Amino acid sequence: MVLIRSRTFLRGIFSIFWTNLWILTKQTSLIESSQIYTKKQTKSLTDWEIIDLILESERPEFFEEIYDRYALKIFRKCLSFTKDESEAKDLAHDVIVKIYLNLSKYNKKSKFSTWIYAITFNYCVDHQAKRKKQQNLSEALKYEEQQPESEDDLSDQEIMEINIETLKLLLDELSVAEKSILLMKYQDDLSIKEIAGLLNAGESAVKMKLKRTKAKLIKLYEERK
Repeated sequence: MVLIRSRTFLRGIFSIFWTNLWILTKQTSLIESSQIYTKKQTKSLTDWEIIDLILESERPEFFEEIYDRYALKIFRKCLSFTKDESEAKDLAHDVIVKIYLNLSKYNKKSKFSTWIYAITFNYCVDHQAKRKKQQNLSEALKYEEQQPESEDDLSDQEIMEINIETLKLLLDELSVAEKSILLMKYQDDLSIKEIAGLLNAGESAVKMKLKRTKAKLIKLYEERK
């Protein structure tokens, strides 16, 4: 029953997706009417034939047959990673859209099912890695909230004066949490408030973590001189 409901949920999302995409695309005049298939006829076609049909006709509704064949498999693979049905639905949605948008990159050197598996697997691995990275940073910030506040602060100018190549090497010596918060602040140009909101942490904890990380970076830099 869970899998049936999941399939219905994904269909609901993609009915909207196809409608919007159909509005943005046009029917090609290069295809003779005798060559145009109905949705029912696509069921007898191979994956490769359907992909060619989609790319040549610019008719995205033909992708529904690919969806029928693989959506549930994609959902199950996502669920094996997340163990959470709601999150797996979101991941499956993203993966299917990614597959559609990259159909032209499929080179037929491997089975289409293998290509889909690779996209799904890599997407889920990247998602899990990003989530773990964020969890590690959140845990580090919780620790900072329990520490006494330091009086001394380092100006941003001290970091800006470090040579770019040297800075890259120094960042690699920091922990994932330390490197992430510095990049949020100085590469992505996020404010303390924005960082705190993204990590669900207090602004004081973010300030403390930045302060300690900057101090560590400067110390590593001084040791390299």
